[in-house]
Amino acid sequence: MNLFDNQEKKFIKDLQVGRQVDTYYRLTTMDKRTKKDGGVFLTIELMDKTGRIPAKIWTNAEATFKMLKPGDIYRVKGLVNEYMGKKEIKVDSLRAASQSDSDFQADDFIETASFDTGALFNRLIETLKKNVSNPYLLKLTDLFAAVYGDRFKTHYGAQKIHHAYLGGLLEHTFSMVELAVFIANHYKLDKELLLIGTLFHDVGKIFEFDINPAPQSTMEGGLIGHLVMGNQVFVDLKKRIDDFPRDLSCKIQHLIISHHGEKEYGSPEVPMIPEAFALHAIDLLDSKLKIMEEAVKDSENNSIFTDYIHTLGRRLYKE
Repeated sequence: MNLFDNQEKKFIKDLQVGRQVDTYYRLTTMDKRTKKDGGVFLTIELMDKTGRIPAKIWTNAEATFKMLKPGDIYRVKGLVNEYMGKKEIKVDSLRAASQSDSDFQADDFIETASFDTGALFNRLIETLKKNVSNPYLLKLTDLFAAVYGDRFKTHYGAQKIHHAYLGGLLEHTFSMVELAVFIANHYKLDKELLLIGTLFHDVGKIFEFDINPAPQSTMEGGLIGHLVMGNQVFVDLKKRIDDFPRDLSCKIQHLIISHHGEKEYGSPEVPMIPEAFALHAIDLLDSKLKIMEEAVKDSENNSIFTDYIHTLGRRLYKE
């Protein structure tokens, strides 16, 4: 039955393939692409407080692209389809919400974290202090919490690929810190160096992209990148600590700027000490496993395998 559901808000989590929608969503991302015949279509992402869904606009794409603004709320009419094992909306029309619209609530588009970010941030700092004894690094940890804690605990871990949600950066870092404690003990590495490198490795992301009103790269993020900016965060903080050891500072900076592992992946330098290599491996492990978890969870096809996951270069078996 194809009837527009004008009477009630259709939250994203409740959308069903084959149903038509006529309701409000916030636009998070948009991209203009080329059809095989040379024409233009748009791929966009819509969200509400219950989730996100991709959508495509096939007609009047050029004109629509010029009027869209990520972060704004639009009334969307379209049909819910399935593409590559996931639901998406084929948009028939959309318009910007206006002050005269009274049939939606602003709270419908306020994203909230799925866990207590304050409690997890406290656990992160407690774990660090439990495993760090160097007085310089303890002061550094306290400064980090005081100066950057509020932004760090709610920021996204990425714009799209993994941990791309409120608190994602914190969740990713906390997971890595727990792994770092085990790996440092197992391989007899400098645990304190590895832990501080882990704490700072992605802090530059709070400057690399904004998350309000929608995730978008900053100028600094696009031109400089989070490795270099994260390194600067560390340098600025350690300057507030008298007589911070030069060799320790150099090693921490090396961990931050080399954690992508290879220059072709954005690292100014490759890992040259065991702790730097361990940080790269832990980061890769946590991010890849998160991508796998989310891909399997989001897969909606009827197969025992997901569709092809481009970021992993494979399909995944769904248990």
